[in-house]
Amino acid sequence: MKNIKIILLSVLTPLLLLSCEDFLNNVPRNQWPVEEAMTTYDKAKQSVNGIYGQFMTGDNVNQDYYARLTTRSGLIQLTGLMDFTENQSNSPTYVWTTSYYAINACNLAINGIPKVPDSAFPTTTAKNELIGEARFLRGYFNSLLLLSYSCWWDTDDSKFGIIYRDQTSDVSNINMPRITVGESWTKVMEDIDFGIANMPSAFATPKKVSKVFAKAYKAKLLLIRGTMRNSAKDLTDAKTIIDEVISTLPSTIKMEADMQQTFLKAWDSQEQIFVRYIEDVANRTNLAGYWSRYGLSYAGNTKYLTASGTVLPQSEATCGILYGLDWIRTDPRWFIATGRARSAETWDTSESWIWTKIYRMGGYAGANATPKDEKYAVYHMRLPELYIMQAELIARTGGSTAQAIAPINLMRSKRTNPVLAQIPVPASNEELLDIIFKEYINELILENGSEFYASFRFMKEGKTYMEVMKAGSFVFDKTKLQWPIPNTEMINNSLIEQNPGQK
Repeated sequence: MKNIKIILLSVLTPLLLLSCEDFLNNVPRNQWPVEEAMTTYDKAKQSVNGIYGQFMTGDNVNQDYYARLTTRSGLIQLTGLMDFTENQSNSPTYVWTTSYYAINACNLAINGIPKVPDSAFPTTTAKNELIGEARFLRGYFNSLLLLSYSCWWDTDDSKFGIIYRDQTSDVSNINMPRITVGESWTKVMEDIDFGIANMPSAFATPKKVSKVFAKAYKAKLLLIRGTMRNSAKDLTDAKTIIDEVISTLPSTIKMEADMQQTFLKAWDSQEQIFVRYIEDVANRTNLAGYWSRYGLSYAGNTKYLTASGTVLPQSEATCGILYGLDWIRTDPRWFIATGRARSAETWDTSESWIWTKIYRMGGYAGANATPKDEKYAVYHMRLPELYIMQAELIARTGGSTAQAIAPINLMRSKRTNPVLAQIPVPASNEELLDIIFKEYINELILENGSEFYASFRFMKEGKTYMEVMKAGSFVFDKTKLQWPIPNTEMINNSLIEQNPGQK
């Protein structure tokens, strides 16, 4: 009954109903019964804002999730199992539980807002915008469940899709079967499309989802699915979407000339499309989770001083990289992504070369700095990713190497620190795809799991990059791309079946 209690709590918790101004604050303003929650425009807005409170703080589906995906790619060993040997008993549970908490909050808004009279809203458009935001978020979290725990790459008739919930959970509907993979993709895309059609056209803030993010994220899903399923339509549709997004970007979204400012400004950077934001509260540092403020000083780091007490140059640090040091460390962005920082322990004053783009000053030094440095953003999507995706989609839909390298050179041209040289037109499609793969790594490393999905989309000498990076006896097996459904769900839900070979 453990999962039943957890999900029921997420229905009743006042975290769903937060103040409109502080939409991510974990401190509730009121404690309304669920059946009374949706009576006014103000409460309708709070029901949507409360969705963010379910996932924005802590590791949840933030930095720990991306650290695990990066590890699974074979690029860096941080946390989890690199060889895909997770089973039902040790499968990560946080993405599963957090996603269903958030979906439950989405369903409260989606099903409650239509019951509020139109007269309570400034316009019917305002009402539909709120429903559109909640629908997109439901699609977003179902997509995470689909990619993380279901056989998303399988044929539409595969029975190993998601457990789909469109009602708030109670004891009558807690046990539900899985739907097919095809049905799962349909449900995800229906919600995303509804969000695209109804969310405001104007881009307001990267701290919340937007029409821009919804379109770009849909393109990303189609790219991931299209390459695995060899679907020309998915890839063509993704290219059409990403071309349109880039050509109509609002003026408030633009590249930072100084890349360092992207991470110093964090959620205030103009490059952000969707970013994790933590409100300025007393426990802000702790709300950032383990990896952002602490973990990277002990995993994925290189000691600043050698055993003999001499300084190790930044150009010789490894920061956990297992493959590609020859091209990762010589790219100018290495010196922006990594930096010298102190341990997060109060008693440990040692320093390391650390992924400071994520870690910043660390939990101890950041909290004790004047002013405090606590802007622990999680970069779910930044503008550079759109240019790299555009390049990849041009390459995969028949464009020339000159056409495909153009978006990457455009992106690189917008930087003045560091200066990124223009890349000559590749001599072959193979060389082009290799360049694009490396741009994903050098630009987005550790940010949003792009390394994982790129590691099996891109090939090198007849093998997936994942096989090349892991080397040895590792053989790519798409049936292990997802994690097993967690043990607690398998025990409590008698209507579901585990993924093949993952008990």
